[in-house]
Amino acid sequence: MYDIGPRPVGSYENENLTYNLLQSEVENIIQSRENLNNISFLNQKVSGSFQISFTKWNYTYSYIDLKNIVVKLSPKNNIEEAVLINCHYDSVPAGPGVSDNGVNCAVLIELLRVLAKSSELQRPIIFLFNGGEEVGLRASHGFITQHLWSNSLRFVINLDSCGAGGKEIMFQTTTMNSYLVELYAKAVPNPYGLVIGEEIFQSGLIPSDTDFRIFRDFGNLSGLDFAHYKNGYVYHTKFDDLNQIEPAVLQNTGNNLLKLVKIFSSHNVSSKIKTKYVFFDIFGLYMFSYTELSGVLVNFSISLLSFFSIFLSFGNITKGMNRKHYSLHFLLSIFVPMVMIILSTLLSGLMAYILDEFNSSMSWYSNKINLSIYYAISSLTLLSIPALFTKNHTRKSTDWSISFFNGIQFFWTMLLFISTMVGIRSSYLSMIVVLFPAVTNCILGIMNIQKKPITWIAFYATSLLLPITYIFYLMQIFLSLFIPITGRFGPNVNPDYIISFVISLSTYATIGYLSPLIILVKKPSAVLYWLCGIILLSMGAILSPFGFPYSDGLIVPKNERFDIIYTQRTFSSFNKDTRLKDYGYLIINWDRHSPYTISKYVKKMRDAKDIECSKELLCGLPLADKLSMSSSWIPTNKDALSMSHLETNTTVILNDKSGYNRRMEFHVSGPERINIILSPYPGVKLTLWSFSNTPTVTTKWDNNDVYIIKHVSGNKNKTLNFWLELESNYGFNEQTLNVTIAYNWVIRKDIVLDNEFKQFVDSFPSWAHVNYAVAKVDAFTY
Repeated sequence: MYDIGPRPVGSYENENLTYNLLQSEVENIIQSRENLNNISFLNQKVSGSFQISFTKWNYTYSYIDLKNIVVKLSPKNNIEEAVLINCHYDSVPAGPGVSDNGVNCAVLIELLRVLAKSSELQRPIIFLFNGGEEVGLRASHGFITQHLWSNSLRFVINLDSCGAGGKEIMFQTTTMNSYLVELYAKAVPNPYGLVIGEEIFQSGLIPSDTDFRIFRDFGNLSGLDFAHYKNGYVYHTKFDDLNQIEPAVLQNTGNNLLKLVKIFSSHNVSSKIKTKYVFFDIFGLYMFSYTELSGVLVNFSISLLSFFSIFLSFGNITKGMNRKHYSLHFLLSIFVPMVMIILSTLLSGLMAYILDEFNSSMSWYSNKINLSIYYAISSLTLLSIPALFTKNHTRKSTDWSISFFNGIQFFWTMLLFISTMVGIRSSYLSMIVVLFPAVTNCILGIMNIQKKPITWIAFYATSLLLPITYIFYLMQIFLSLFIPITGRFGPNVNPDYIISFVISLSTYATIGYLSPLIILVKKPSAVLYWLCGIILLSMGAILSPFGFPYSDGLIVPKNERFDIIYTQRTFSSFNKDTRLKDYGYLIINWDRHSPYTISKYVKKMRDAKDIECSKELLCGLPLADKLSMSSSWIPTNKDALSMSHLETNTTVILNDKSGYNRRMEFHVSGPERINIILSPYPGVKLTLWSFSNTPTVTTKWDNNDVYIIKHVSGNKNKTLNFWLELESNYGFNEQTLNVTIAYNWVIRKDIVLDNEFKQFVDSFPSWAHVNYAVAKVDAFTY
């Protein structure tokens, strides 16, 4: 076992140690293989550029000298189209990256060892160990756009992680080729995947991405994307180590992948129709998969059956009523439950607002039981209010119970119908909630069991057990995945609103569905009083340690994340004079509590203030993204950190082609990560540049276009050379272009902390995870 530690792009650990280790393992496999399949190397050192969009900002990504290890396993007589299996071996600077993504690369090595001796392959299998995923999916782009073997690819299986350990979940497919899910469901004994995960991930709600996007968008490949998600709290932290990984994780992933690769290598897809699929597993034991059109037909059929069963049931239970009483009873039964779910959602939202006002949002981050206390119980309280309508002068309590069961079923049927109409594939959730009670209700209605209301209620409630159990199963998956991710939503998003909505809806689909049973209690009002009492008592826990979001557990800590970037900034005027030079700590605030909660524990954080953004392009920051602009700044003096050993150099050559056209050549050298921010003044247009895409506006700043180039190098000695051409309506004797060059040092061995910086980092409590870096910003006007 090798303990290499963090392996960020550009580090010796990534570019040499890990690269050589993986290559040595592959060479050993080649030497020990039997003569069944051919194995060949065609490694890469790639450079290039491309345009990609994140959170609606269109970035230009540039890269130089990123490495890929590429191995091709070919049967003696094979089909030309190949299968790609990918993992990335680089890590973030903050942690050793055992789960993200060392585990999966280890699995691929063993998979290569096994498949090299297999006689079952028909398609070539290409193994890609890419050395630059954590820097924006760049190494995979270099492979899919430049490698000789990429033209033969048809399918891709991508392995990644957003946590540590557990069973890998299939959470994403190529939309128009989702039939591959059928192969997965057929090959793997315990398939694990949900189409709702794909819809959430591709909506942009999850603040991350995988190489799968590159293979899909730039390579037009069909495939499946997998990730381990357990213990997402350790994702991209120093705790992503071997302590989080059980041997069964590697064995299970390896077994599943072996069977999946074999079927991908041998199946025939010529008769398959390219269409979207609906897919979901049942408790990890079996996976249903069918086309979107089949799902629409199934959902509409179940909706019609459900509507029929509801009206049949109402017809039986309201016999003898006149039209006025029937209409009143029907409306109360249908609309009271519907109003209650709306009110319960609003109440949960109000609870989220109150918690946030008391600076107690995310109280469930380390104590999931708080979700029940603050949101589930408050929802259940409102959902139980119909129990007060126990009877009127013509109806018994059992009649009202049956009626409200039908009302809840009507709500879920309407939700199923509407979500299917708008094309949401995860409407299968409503289908499962509706199917079993609808069938039961129909049978009970045809048999006129309403004459024995207790029997009707018993059978109907029993029919709800399976869908309720399944919703609880899904909620366990959702919360395990989503809660850790909320620690990376930034300070401007209150995740309690999202969580409260999901908990309200899931409460209605589970315990809330059984709320009509409260009507049968001798004193249903007493149940409501107890629930209200629990809510009031829970409010007292807001300011207690029980509501504190973070913990420093020995195995799985629930940390608050911070990035601290010591930054030197120099701003020059049009005549090249320095108009401003300052120094400070840029604090990247990762969640809702940053930076104010931590200021109670770290004295220096009390000096943190909002960044002045009105005067400088993109706030004059080294990190050009939305999260950095919601961060904080702590001014300091110029002696806080010596940067003399961190060398940078930027040379700009101006070539005026005419009075209104200019070519600018840039030669930028520095650390492995450099951001270039360009913003032409009004009347000036960036017409052309040397990057592969045409100049694409990233965002707007003060109503001016802003272009952002994010550059990464696998070799710190390499100079980024590029040019751009400008067209000015008024010539170049006055301001035409703002240019910001931001140099970012993230490899810790290259950073020498002084006492002040080290004391600052060390002053954070044990429940905080701190990643530190150094940056230099040079801003010019031309």
